[in-house]
Amino acid sequence: RRSSTEVQRLESISRSPIFSGFSQMLGGAVTIRAYGMEQHFIRTNQAAFDRNNNNAIMQAFLSNWLTLRLDVLGAFTVFIIAAFAATFPSLLPAGWVAVGLSFGIEMTGFLKHGVRMLAQLEADMNAVERARAYTQGQTLEAAEEIEETKPAPSWPSEGRVEFRGLLMRYQNGPMVLKGIDVQVRPREKVGIVGRTGAGKSSVMIALFRIVEPCGGAIIIDGVDVSRIGLHDLRSKLAIIPQDPVVFSDSVRYNLDPFNEHTDAEVLDALRRVGLDGTFESISSQVSEGGENLSVGQRQLLCIARAILRRPKVLIMDEATASVDRQTDAMVQRMIREVFADCTVLTIAHRLNTIMD
Repeated sequence: RRSSTEVQRLESISRSPIFSGFSQMLGGAVTIRAYGMEQHFIRTNQAAFDRNNNNAIMQAFLSNWLTLRLDVLGAFTVFIIAAFAATFPSLLPAGWVAVGLSFGIEMTGFLKHGVRMLAQLEADMNAVERARAYTQGQTLEAAEEIEETKPAPSWPSEGRVEFRGLLMRYQNGPMVLKGIDVQVRPREKVGIVGRTGAGKSSVMIALFRIVEPCGGAIIIDGVDVSRIGLHDLRSKLAIIPQDPVVFSDSVRYNLDPFNEHTDAEVLDALRRVGLDGTFESISSQVSEGGENLSVGQRQLLCIARAILRRPKVLIMDEATASVDRQTDAMVQRMIREVFADCTVLTIAHRLNTIMD
């Protein structure tokens, strides 16, 4: 039973890569074909199936071995009853012996069923163990709101961002931000450039407190962001990511998932980014992954979402890295017009993105 529990845990763990790999291959089928990597991914998938099948077959062997042991135990019980009756025939009437043998055989079946169910329960409890590891064994983020340090509803009013000796590392790794000292004035447009691994995106991650800084401070309009709740911080910032995030739902839900704005405000945001003629109405559906939209339209949808937030601080994380130059120019023009009164931090790898 103990071995069965451990093997069941291994089987469950080895099953996860099959599902995740299959999902990734479906999403990236075009790229896999374009680079001629079909055989590589077929071999990877087969290796994952082999690992899972090894554990599944071992689990079946253990189950059969348990069944054999229980059958032997049941047969031994019946043998003891029969041997006792044969050895001492005068002690028990023939009818009692028949009843004893009958109940002995039935007891064997019940014993086998009960022990097998107990073993199966123990093995299946590893699913509860894994669920508890995810729900209780993970490090939680900070509080959503802290009443003692809750900022004013109008915060941030200017959009002044200041990094004071900012230090940050990922878990127990090396320091990736080493004493950053920067002052960004209100409504200023700042480009963050550098080679891969220089820490550009880490600045954004620290600003949103996705990873907590291990030293220094980030001050926005006089408020240390590490002392306020995560909801109070993140709801006041906006980001246009490199890969536009769209949901398989209506256009309205994509722009205002928390239903905080009116239909007129949603339509105005679409108009300001030039998407008012793209959809029949704000109830039009966006397909999974935004497949019924071009990459540029998805990015403009993300810009419209940021417009609705009316942020004073906007972060662009290589927002035009996956679009062509024409779409890049259109997106940049929209950002210059729409977010003229915002403080904009732009993580970029194209010179024309930060030329102005």
